[in-house]
Amino acid sequence: MNDKKEVQTMWSESLLEHLYLALKKDKEDALILELIEELRAKDYDDEFIIKKVTMKVGAPGATRVTALLSGKTIGGSNAVSGASVEKPLSQADQARANAAKKKAKEGLVGKIKGLFGGS
Repeated sequence: MNDKKEVQTMWSESLLEHLYLALKKDKEDALILELIEELRAKDYDDEFIIKKVTMKVGAPGATRVTALLSGKTIGGSNAVSGASVEKPLSQADQARANAAKKKAKEGLVGKIKGLFGGS
């Protein structure tokens, strides 16, 4: 897709908007990678994605996307300062997480809906 300068389809534009929102809200790396993979499946190359993220989200978002594309986790709830950290959940947090798993829909559409304020 090196020769294309703009996004051609509404779905692709929507995916990019969801990527920007996920980066701004510091969502999990797995969600961001899934959005990137959807864009790659539509023949958008990494340079194009990074350029769009830089324009809409800024350098921190572009840095995170670049790191994720190279296989590193540096943001979201998966990592702090580049190092993977897992904290044990309290019983209340575990109960909330279990309830959210039951409530959440499968697939990318359910995850995208979660960006807009779903728990």
